[in-house]
Amino acid sequence: MMQLTVREAVEADAEDLVRVRVDAWRAAYAGVIPPAYLDELDATAAPSRLAEYLRALPAGRHYLAAEREGRLVGFAVAGAERPSVESARGERDGFGEVHALYVHPDAWFTGTGAALLDAATHRLAGDGLHTLSLWVLERNAQARRFYERHGWRADGARDELQFGGALVQELRYTAPAPVRRLSASALPRQRRVRAAV
Repeated sequence: MMQLTVREAVEADAEDLVRVRVDAWRAAYAGVIPPAYLDELDATAAPSRLAEYLRALPAGRHYLAAEREGRLVGFAVAGAERPSVESARGERDGFGEVHALYVHPDAWFTGTGAALLDAATHRLAGDGLHTLSLWVLERNAQARRFYERHGWRADGARDELQFGGALVQELRYTAPAPVRRLSASALPRQRRVRAAV
């Protein structure tokens, strides 16, 4: 099996990241988003803007790239949860969000998405966030099954997006943040206590 590496994305990845996003959207959203909108996606349009963004990545934002045998095949973006009415009322303190997770169609069903989700959620847990959210298109059954297999559940929140004149429903999924991993050096040392005789 080919080696998969998940690492921080860098400026030089921008062109490949945009290519993955465009190809993933065209495959995943066929029949969900109007074809004309998907046809207009341009993999050459935004790499320079993305490279600038990666150069000055905001604190607390994680942009992860998945690579197999030197080829970038997926990415995930995670950070603090986006503002909402609930967060304005102080009801969502300590929430993080997986803002995006896309895998190139050639790498679907290879474990790439699971590796990216695991890496992103552990980064958010490392930031001290206790509950995580993400948004998924209601009609994207494959993505919903994927997240549900990994313990995510729809929490009842809905939103509506517009693509090419069509309204598309989006659902919010939530999950507890994973338990933070401790390195061996961070583990408490065990002390041997000699029993009294």
